[in-house]
Amino acid sequence: MTDKFPDIEIYLLKVEPSQIAEWLSHQFGELKEIKHTSKSTTWQTSGMDIQFTQDVAKKFSSLWFKTNNTPWNNDLECAREAHKSIETEVRCSVASWQEDDDQPGWIKLIRGEEKAFDWNI
Repeated sequence: MTDKFPDIEIYLLKVEPSQIAEWLSHQFGELKEIKHTSKSTTWQTSGMDIQFTQDVAKKFSSLWFKTNNTPWNNDLECAREAHKSIETEVRCSVASWQEDDDQPGWIKLIRGEEKAFDWNI
């Protein structure tokens, strides 16, 4: 996986918006909150919008970089960094989403390991 995905989305188990904001600030510098609801927060930084939505799949929250102006080429690279820094289970798809694709395979990062699995969200 060396192609740069157009956007990045990862799923994190049991995290709070404050944990995500702290990690994002460490990664990108100052965040500007541009939208907030009871379930989601959108920040703007480094020429991109980043949306965090709580509890989208069981106890997993979504972190979506709407435009990939990140240091990561793909979801897995981002998931690895998040898992290492936030120390929670992180899940991501193995391929960039396409309109005509079936569900892609998934990878979960848990306790420092990466495991392929099927996840129907």
